[in-house]
Amino acid sequence: MANFELADHLAEPIRHIGEAFYFSPQAVAVGDTIELDVVTFYAAGRGGVLGEIDAVEVDEIFYFFKDGMVAAMMDKARSLADRQDAVARHLDAAASFAHATFGGIDAEVLTSFSAAAAALATTLPSGRWPIADGYLALGAPDDAVAAAYYWCIVLRELRGGVHTDAIKAAGLSGAAAVQSDRDGMMFGLHGYSDEDRVDLTDDLVAARAQADAQTAATMAELLGVVDAAQDAALRAGATAMQEALAAPVAVA
Repeated sequence: MANFELADHLAEPIRHIGEAFYFSPQAVAVGDTIELDVVTFYAAGRGGVLGEIDAVEVDEIFYFFKDGMVAAMMDKARSLADRQDAVARHLDAAASFAHATFGGIDAEVLTSFSAAAAALATTLPSGRWPIADGYLALGAPDDAVAAAYYWCIVLRELRGGVHTDAIKAAGLSGAAAVQSDRDGMMFGLHGYSDEDRVDLTDDLVAARAQADAQTAATMAELLGVVDAAQDAALRAGATAMQEALAAPVAVA
């Protein structure tokens, strides 16, 4: 049975939590250890989990960025750092951010969240959502705080992959998708300029709504395997970590 309520409950918290470390002070510091600026480090890590594929292929998977933007960042990253080392450091940055942020959360909340997310992961099809697959192949860290954050990242990438599929199926370009999301607040950050803007026609707005509805429906289907205890654990963990973003507590 599709779990629409859980899919809706997790959507925004997981998006915010999972991306919070990308340009954090922790990411800056860890990137510096391999002489990568934080933007290149982001590409080296998140793009690096895709493995030894062509930078242009990576660019296509990062559908919401302007063509060539991620490929250029990946080429720069590969010229400066070993891919596997950059990915390992990327996970180190995520763990460091988690340790600086989620220390005030009860350990049982975090371990239950991780157990529920890990159980869900065993039911997911492979080969459909490359970035999620890439993180899953790395495996979760050993400690409870870093592991819970790792699963947030995985869940974020899962929904991101599902959403990319829905956007493409609706016939929307990356530029149109970003422009029509949250009043276009990420348009410039994804490499677009005014010349890339499109008319937000009624048809385009309807296509966007269709894609969002399909994203929610697919996530609800994937979450349909979650039992009541796992549902509660995912909700509690996501809520606690979202609240901690506003009031971080370091691990003692």
